[in-house]
Amino acid sequence: QHVDNKWVSSSREIIAFRKALLNPVTANQFRRFVSLKGDLLENGVLFWQEVQKYKDLCHSHCDNATIQNKITAIINCFINSTVPPALQIDIPVEQAEKILEHRKELGPYIFREAQMTIFALLFKFWPNFCEFRSNLASDKILPALKRKKEKQMYKKKG
Repeated sequence: QHVDNKWVSSSREIIAFRKALLNPVTANQFRRFVSLKGDLLENGVLFWQEVQKYKDLCHSHCDNATIQNKITAIINCFINSTVPPALQIDIPVEQAEKILEHRKELGPYIFREAQMTIFALLFKFWPNFCEFRSNLASDKILPALKRKKEKQMYKKKG
C-alpha cells in the first residue's frame, strides 16, 4: 500500500515476520542473513528474542528476583556491555539511557521502545531475506549464508 509517499507494510507481512523471529530455525537463518548487512543487526535479532523471553517470564508470574536477573542479563549483554561498544544494538543512546534509568522497575514494558526500534530496523531486511530464501531449499540456506560471510571476510582482509 502507498500512503503519504511512504510504503506501509501489510499487517500480514508484519505478523509473518514476528512469527519468523519466534521460530528458532527461521530466526537463526535470518540472523545469519542480517549479519552480512551490519555488525549490530545480528545482535538485534538476539535482543528481540531475549526481550520476548523476558516478557514471557513477566506474564508467567515468576518471582521478582528471576525477572530482575533477566533484566540485568539483557542490559549487560546488549545495552551496557563490558565488551566495547557498550551499546551492542542499533538503538538511540536516549533509549538505552532510559532503560538504564528504569532497570529496577519490573514489568513487561521496560524494553518496549527498544524492541520496537529493533523490530522496525530488522523488518527492512525481511523482504530481501524472503527473496533470498525463496531460491533455496531450506537445508541450503545456512551453507549459502556461510559462503557469503566467508567471501565478505576474505574481501575485508583483501
